[in-house]
Amino acid sequence: MNTKDVIRNYWDYRSESYNNGVIDQSEEERNSWKNMLSESMGGKRGLKVLDVGTGPGFLALMCAEMGNEVTAIDLSDNMLKKAKENALIRGVSIDFRQGDAENLELPDDYFDVVMNKYLLWTLPDPVKALMEWRRVLKGGGMIIAIDGNWHDTGLVSRMIRATSDLIRIITEDKYPYIFRKQYDPLKKSLPLFSLKPEKVIHYFNEAGFDTVSIEKMDKLCSSARKKGKILDKLDFSNPIYLIKATK
Repeated sequence: MNTKDVIRNYWDYRSESYNNGVIDQSEEERNSWKNMLSESMGGKRGLKVLDVGTGPGFLALMCAEMGNEVTAIDLSDNMLKKAKENALIRGVSIDFRQGDAENLELPDDYFDVVMNKYLLWTLPDPVKALMEWRRVLKGGGMIIAIDGNWHDTGLVSRMIRATSDLIRIITEDKYPYIFRKQYDPLKKSLPLFSLKPEKVIHYFNEAGFDTVSIEKMDKLCSSARKKGKILDKLDFSNPIYLIKATK
């Protein structure tokens, strides 16, 4: 089984329990995310937006609610099914498609914005993916990528992950076992598995993006740590980055 088959199978499995805050967030939290996205997109509406690796549809739903024309793709059919269900709940229209982030079956120079949340770390070939995202962007279009260093090898980070995994296992969520079984053999095949800002900028530059910014999402993360449940506090203890680049 190749790397992408393993990744697809894992996220098909995780689709039943992974919601990424799509439905259970408060309106206050959703508005904070929307304000951040709106600011990143220059306050514009009616944009053609592509959400790559949409998962359960977190960014896609928000962008559609903000008045944009949204296309959303994911490698996992089960995740797309979950995203479609969430779109019905939120009452928005989105063009959902099964697809590969590194091989987009989409036209050149079409989208104003390509975005993703928690996708970079799981890409086998980040440069190929970024070149594809650049290809489908209009001139002056923007990449907005959100991700964190979820797999930092430092002692404190490893202790926090172990605590988080233990809580999930005690509460009968077996996915930490399945995650390790599926992803441990893939670590060396995923260049951003341990996501460092300098590595991210390097890959963006290599893909042809000259202007790249990366900053910690301290405000949103601090809010999640203060108001969230214990697992939210643990998950948001890692630095989460907002990465922007313009074609």
